[in-house]
Amino acid sequence: MASNRSYTVIGLFMFGAIALVVVGVLALGGNRLLSNSRQAIIFFDQSVLGLSNGSKVLFRGVQVGTVKNVQLRLDPNVGKARIGVTIEMAGNNTVMMNGSPTSSDVTTEELVRRGLRAQLVVWSYVTSQLAVNLDFQPDTKPRFVANRDDMELTEIPAVPSEIEQLKDTVTGLPWKDTLETVNETMESVVTLANDMDQLLNRMGPNLEKTTTTTREAIAAARDAVYMNSRQFEKTLESVRALTDNVNTQIESRDEQLTRLLDNAEATSANLQQLSENLEDLTDPNSGTRQDVESAIRDLSAGASSMRRFAETLERDPNALLFGGGQR
Repeated sequence: MASNRSYTVIGLFMFGAIALVVVGVLALGGNRLLSNSRQAIIFFDQSVLGLSNGSKVLFRGVQVGTVKNVQLRLDPNVGKARIGVTIEMAGNNTVMMNGSPTSSDVTTEELVRRGLRAQLVVWSYVTSQLAVNLDFQPDTKPRFVANRDDMELTEIPAVPSEIEQLKDTVTGLPWKDTLETVNETMESVVTLANDMDQLLNRMGPNLEKTTTTTREAIAAARDAVYMNSRQFEKTLESVRALTDNVNTQIESRDEQLTRLLDNAEATSANLQQLSENLEDLTDPNSGTRQDVESAIRDLSAGASSMRRFAETLERDPNALLFGGGQR
């Protein structure tokens, strides 16, 4: 009986120990066992100062894992050294579009074929801490560093960071040619400035002479303007006198024109009266016309008598002494 009890106590003790181990494992690393985590490696050419174990692994700002190890890996075949960064991506932060856990069929290799790339980003500008950012860039050609057959972990190709891209862009600029061009331009400017200085020194006396001549010309022009102004004033006075004379002549002629107009009006009245008298004379019913016609008839009879008397004298001159009856 005693031995059976001891075996039971030992079995209970062993069972309790195993239970404590399981609880501890679940407490400390159970999340990893149940999270379907996966690991991958990334090789960077640039400096990883600021990246350490435990740094964040992001996908467009969402943390999907952490950095597990940062190692310097040498490649004796090509004589290069690479920075190998091992990351661990937790499956509990990555789900499908409908919210279900990710399938084991979606492997890291498949994600790389679809364009998954890794890039260093600044996580904190205060502490200069870096992070690894994952994103799909299918347009970029993957650059694998290690032979995939020799690697235990899947390699995620790295792309240059924004700082490296900016540095490459700046480095690719033709700074030397630009500086040489700037230097030549500055030398040309200095030479031009010296030439201008010498030219101004040579032109200084000529400029002074020109200035003096200009001042004299301005003074002469001022005097000429003054003289012309005086002559112009005299001309204006003559014009004013002529205008006054013309006004006086016009006033005197105005009186004569007035008298002439009066005479013309009187003559017009006389002509009007004469016209009326002529109308009276030409009127058939006018007595004056009848008297005139009678006088004209008398004058015509007298003229006929004178003509006959003249003819008689022409035929017989003695008729004036003896009379016409004697013949």
